[in-house]
Amino acid sequence: MELREIGEFGLIARIQDRLPDLPSSVFKGIGDDAGVASLTPGRDLVSTVDLLLEDVHFDLSVISPYLLGRKSLAVNLSDIAAMGGLPRFTLISMAVPPRIRVEFIDDFFRGFSEMAQAFGVSLIGGDTSSSPDRLFISVTLLGEGRKDALVYRNGARAGDDLYVTGTLGDSLMGLRLVQRTGRPTLAPEEKFLLSRHLNPTPRVKEGQALSEKGLATAMIDISDGLFSDLSHICTESRVGATIWTNRIPQSPALQKLVSASQSSGWQLALKGGEDYELLFAAPPGKESEIIALGRQWDCGVTRIGQVEPQTSGINILDENGPVDPELLKGYDHFARPSPPENS
Repeated sequence: MELREIGEFGLIARIQDRLPDLPSSVFKGIGDDAGVASLTPGRDLVSTVDLLLEDVHFDLSVISPYLLGRKSLAVNLSDIAAMGGLPRFTLISMAVPPRIRVEFIDDFFRGFSEMAQAFGVSLIGGDTSSSPDRLFISVTLLGEGRKDALVYRNGARAGDDLYVTGTLGDSLMGLRLVQRTGRPTLAPEEKFLLSRHLNPTPRVKEGQALSEKGLATAMIDISDGLFSDLSHICTESRVGATIWTNRIPQSPALQKLVSASQSSGWQLALKGGEDYELLFAAPPGKESEIIALGRQWDCGVTRIGQVEPQTSGINILDENGPVDPELLKGYDHFARPSPPENS
């Protein structure tokens, strides 16, 4: 069915009819000029927004509308996770080209709603518009957190340890598989890496645990690559850092593929974006507590380096010594001339 057959208001009604019932904390959802909801008393508002543009952030020949719906919210959930916050409410705006059919929108919101329900998030509003050629998606996510528990990028101090959740480099390898092979029959490890790229898991409960227990002094989600996102923490905290490449966690699937191609998995891990794991700093006296906490998580946690004085800069050390940082920069939307390999 074409969108013009039901029109903008018919589309909004169709979306609204497929949403789950709203919780008591939402007083007014879709259908009015604005949504109205309440935060938990004693908590502060945490908000984030992401813009996704067809052919820049996603390729509709590769990702299904269902997975696109999931990922559109997952990237925002990861931002809230990096603050140690609790996601609560979301709003979405879409500019849709004429070639997109109603069934596409149905599948998109099926994935979006499943991701929202998994993390206790309610869709309370948004906007729709037509687009001449490409699909635009803008998602706003509102969350909350205790003022004294929220974690920022600027709290790292020299002497802190550096940790990451999960494994790194999977998403970039998954993207390379898509770019090289399209959609043929894939081996199990290739399916895993492709899923890591197309269907990421935001580390919300992990971020909340670190926040509530006061373990992290600074935190960020890895969306632009480990090296680039570490640089953000170092800039905001006015510190340097050392990373040991032999400690960077890599999945068995990534290790198998890079071994076959004789490439370096840790380089993919350092520059590959969209892993949506958490990178955080913590005082050295907290290591045993953090490692014990990581054993309770499916993704685990790994100590990969330490925070240094600002004068030290950022040093990546492999078995031969320092690595040239120019080889490790992640994706920058406005950089030229290289294409967005990990967008």
